[in-house]
Amino acid sequence: MTAVENNLSRRTVQWWERLGAALSGPWAPRARPGGGHVHCEPDWSWHLVLSDHDLWCVLDGIGRARLNGRDIALTAGCALMLRPGDKIDAYHDPRNPLTVAYQHYAHDDASQGTAVNDCPPDLLLPRLVHLDDLPELRRHLDGLARLRRRPGPDASARTTAALVALLLEIHAQAARAAGDLPALMDRRVHDVVEWLARHPTRRLDLHAAAASAELSADQFSRLFRRETGQSFRAYQVTVRIDRARELLAESGMTVSQVAKVLGYADHRLFVRQFKAHTGTAPGIWKRSA
Repeated sequence: MTAVENNLSRRTVQWWERLGAALSGPWAPRARPGGGHVHCEPDWSWHLVLSDHDLWCVLDGIGRARLNGRDIALTAGCALMLRPGDKIDAYHDPRNPLTVAYQHYAHDDASQGTAVNDCPPDLLLPRLVHLDDLPELRRHLDGLARLRRRPGPDASARTTAALVALLLEIHAQAARAAGDLPALMDRRVHDVVEWLARHPTRRLDLHAAAASAELSADQFSRLFRRETGQSFRAYQVTVRIDRARELLAESGMTVSQVAKVLGYADHRLFVRQFKAHTGTAPGIWKRSA
């Protein structure tokens, strides 16, 4: 990594730390009435000057909007992050009507009940965000909807936490679109990686993994290396050694027991692989943990 890349990485980390501090502190979002999923009627149109913040995301359909004088094409994955005072006029194609998800919210001073409008400009989401993971956004919105249907003394705190998570997810997707965060892992590799993480004691054959991704073994092998930076075999070893470190540090299991539970028939192979990954023998690791 060059010095420039390293500085960019530090700036990126610092920016995310500032954002997290703002959203969990003075600029914590609070849900306002109004939120959910809507299948817009054929004659639908929308004309409004916003009085609060509004996340408005197109899940399906085609339309157009004019936001503060800017023309915007509305298609699936298009999210408008509207602010107080924004003027919007929106229409859709009645032959392909819009389905949208939305949530009104505000940034309030909890102790005073007054709006907080002094968020640093670089922490504000752009008014137009193109999302690359709609299922993840819907998961967050569905969680907010469940909280709205379950009032109680914990509702406000839970809703604020869920809203913060939602906004952070949109920030992450916006950052990926801008190239400031790495792209999402290819879903075919992601599913295999998740399986390996859940089953570190089991072996997965390359051909079986490739079949689950509907690829040949060679195609999957190249894709896996491109997405993870490791060969399929090396990645499996890394997963097992990571689990071995946890077991040695946090359980009462011996080195032999850990090797056996992770599927090593050859104790010496386990020791060699552990030392290659950690720089120390598993017995020494356990004693120093």
